Amino acid sequence: MLYMRFCLIFIAFLTVSEAFGQYRWDVGVALGASNYLGEIGGQEQTRRDFLYDMKLNRTQYVFGAFVRYKASPQLAINFGINHGRIRGNDENSLNPARVARNLSFRNDITEFSLRGEFTLFYDNDAGGRGFYNPDFRIFGFLGAAVFHHNPQARYYGELEAFNGEMIDLRPLQTEGVAYNNWEFAVPAGIGVFFTYNKVHRFGWELGYRFTFTDYLDDISAQYVAHPPGSLAAEMAHRTTPEALARAEQLALSQGTEVPNAGSFAPGEKRGDPTNNDGFLFTQFTYSYVLGGKSTFAKRKYRYLKGKKRVRRKTRAKF
Repeated sequence: MLYMRFCLIFIAFLTVSEAFGQYRWDVGVALGASNYLGEIGGQEQTRRDFLYDMKLNRTQYVFGAFVRYKASPQLAINFGINHGRIRGNDENSLNPARVARNLSFRNDITEFSLRGEFTLFYDNDAGGRGFYNPDFRIFGFLGAAVFHHNPQARYYGELEAFNGEMIDLRPLQTEGVAYNNWEFAVPAGIGVFFTYNKVHRFGWELGYRFTFTDYLDDISAQYVAHPPGSLAAEMAHRTTPEALARAEQLALSQGTEVPNAGSFAPGEKRGDPTNNDGFLFTQFTYSYVLGGKSTFAKRKYRYLKGKKRVRRKTRAKF
């Protein structure tokens, strides 16, 4: 319901924008892939920043829509809505301690962002065909976003009423923390687009979200005690003999320390609270440029349209 309400607001905004469009506005859609950086998954070492610990086999989807306003030749303002999913699984890690920990999650994220797009390179005649068709632009972007998230994990255990179901993790307070479903982020990245026939705009962008939370994956600090046999206890502590066996084999192959079940007791390390989680969206975009040119542009470029000269007819004189 929340996502539908914001979609209605977005459609209303498009309607208003179209009324004022003079090649300054474009509206579009986006589709692509998502990934995340946090405490789950990763390489042999403990958490590493930015892209180094992302697992490509955990890549998910993202789709969205946006309105862009060209404030100047060097700056555009973009308001966007995105909905995507991120996920991770310790089973895919190359770190024996994480494999033994055996945690997993998925999180559906709905993001609302406002960002500035700064032109880095611009060619108004990329194909060498004249008529400013198509033009090509490379831009960097930086902005602010608010997003809703809800980490979940599938339950397999002794509680038959929940077996095989996706469980919301936040209400369980697996680490004794009641973190928020709504959080802030800073989207930053780079993109390109070219405009065909002055109205069809095709592009691609890569953007990372620096967030202000460490609970996208429901993991941050340490294990805490829960009532034995409760759903919270089982979702917080998911180490199994099978996971410990896999971790032992991995540790022996790497010549590293073999984790044990005591490493996952209350008070022991569960995550890394010194770094917040982040996520990445990469998307292909299509947008349609609204309205006609400004009066200035019409005067300056009307000769490019091949407008025929109107000759005045005069009566012949003999």
